[in-house]
Amino acid sequence: MVRVDVDGVTCNYKSQGIWKFGSLVFSSEFCSGNIGSVTQLGESTFELSTVPDCAGTPQEVSYRTWFYFSVSGIKKDQILSLCITNLNPQAKLFNQGLRPVWRKGSQGRWERLTQEVSYSTGEGRIFQIRFKFRFGEGAGAAGTA
Repeated sequence: MVRVDVDGVTCNYKSQGIWKFGSLVFSSEFCSGNIGSVTQLGESTFELSTVPDCAGTPQEVSYRTWFYFSVSGIKKDQILSLCITNLNPQAKLFNQGLRPVWRKGSQGRWERLTQEVSYSTGEGRIFQIRFKFRFGEGAGAAGTA
């Protein structure tokens, strides 16, 4: 499917999805979006599972090192606890201080999280990271690492 994302980039990819929880909307519905599912674990706690690079295409590979998604419908100063799962093990990177980056809107400046990021490896060497994020003025942010 050929799509044009919010930044005007044209790409041919399989749609990953949109998940709604009340006013909150998580989306991976843009070029390079790679969240395959979102599960609400608590009032403000969500688990986001990544899909492999180029998922659903002949170029699909097993890499799941990064993540890219958006959140909208956020209230000012709302705090979400996020757990990103189904990643390839990257403990060395996070042990050295790697933190996800985020931006507000499609024209925002990318900034590194200042909050603590924890990580662990579960069954089958599936890696996950956890962090809390406070949303400022206005709605929405996109995240990646």
